[in-house]
Amino acid sequence: MDGVVKFGMTLICFGISILTAKFISRHHLFSFLKLRQGRYGSIDGLRGFLAISVLFHHFIITWYWKASGKWTRPPEDYYQNYGKVSVAIFFAITGFLFVSKILKDSGKINWIEFYESRIFRIYPLYIFAMLIVTIIVFSSSFKLEVSLGQIVKGYTQWLTFYYPGGIVNNFLDTKLVIAGVDWTLRYEWLFYIFLPIITIAIIRLGRVGGLFLFTVCVYLFNKPMQIDSMDTSFSIFFAIGGLSAYLNRRYKIPNSIIKSKLVSSLAALAIAFAIFRPITFDSVHVVMISLFFIPIVLGNDLFGVFSLKSSILLGEISYSIYLLHGIVIYLAFSVLKIAVLKNISLQEYLIFMPVMCVAVILISALTFISIEKPSIDFGRTYPISRMLRSAAINAKKLLQRAS
Repeated sequence: MDGVVKFGMTLICFGISILTAKFISRHHLFSFLKLRQGRYGSIDGLRGFLAISVLFHHFIITWYWKASGKWTRPPEDYYQNYGKVSVAIFFAITGFLFVSKILKDSGKINWIEFYESRIFRIYPLYIFAMLIVTIIVFSSSFKLEVSLGQIVKGYTQWLTFYYPGGIVNNFLDTKLVIAGVDWTLRYEWLFYIFLPIITIAIIRLGRVGGLFLFTVCVYLFNKPMQIDSMDTSFSIFFAIGGLSAYLNRRYKIPNSIIKSKLVSSLAALAIAFAIFRPITFDSVHVVMISLFFIPIVLGNDLFGVFSLKSSILLGEISYSIYLLHGIVIYLAFSVLKIAVLKNISLQEYLIFMPVMCVAVILISALTFISIEKPSIDFGRTYPISRMLRSAAINAKKLLQRAS
């Protein structure tokens, strides 16, 4: 019964999240969602649920952290997998979207503009999160506890997604303020760095190149290596996303089949198996995640849930949900201390879960509109590229005049 209550609360929170998003979606600031073209609807609808699942993961870890003093894996397998499986699928989505772009554009990508757009997509909200972390860090001590050089080192580690560094002003909870979610951005950027090589392999070598890359990722999964705190086994999920891009491009399955209740049921069973499996990221686990993800890529919307307007909105603000939920939880229970977690049971603590979900979604909607969307739109003007082109033209003119 205890397990039913703990898991059941997550289902209730999913429902509350959808209702909250439905309320927000009526605001004219999100009317642009109706006009959006060329997007993968089911993928967009999925992302919000992934981010909220990560929230569940860290919400539960927070209670155990306050009870034991250790930030570690929760004993409940499903709460552990809410976070791990969601991150794996986020990586698969990245692999799918960018391999799809490579195939669509035949590898003709302006890499300067590509990296510029990624900077404006990821860094503005990340810097905002860093500012909040800074306020929390220095509000605990208004003086420098370490040398200025160490302060600079700490922020440099944050800006470069260094893991497990980033302690600022000797504040040991620095990473925990955002629940340590920044580690995934390091993998994302590593994938971006390798994209030109991936593009060459896919475009010039065709299927052989794609098969070679997939084989390498399978090998790195089965024979994982630790490189500067990075685990090569995660590459398999980017590869699954890339494979899904090939399948999506080649096979067009009628909606009557791919969106059928049978396919939705099979996808639901696969993700349920992945969530409840006590062993995380073994071969069986990876297969179950793939059996869930590939139908979604091909157009399945899990009984219509991922096609809901509220689901699409949650997907739109998913980066804010992912990056900021740890801050909201930390502020609530470590700074404001709305409840002393050592004095309440886990079941009593669960009452706060819906409150955290609503708070995070509302805040994320605000940060998306005020920070993310303006930054994305500005990035699409490629200001850095324009500046470089202008500088190159002016330099050429000066050389011509000098000669």
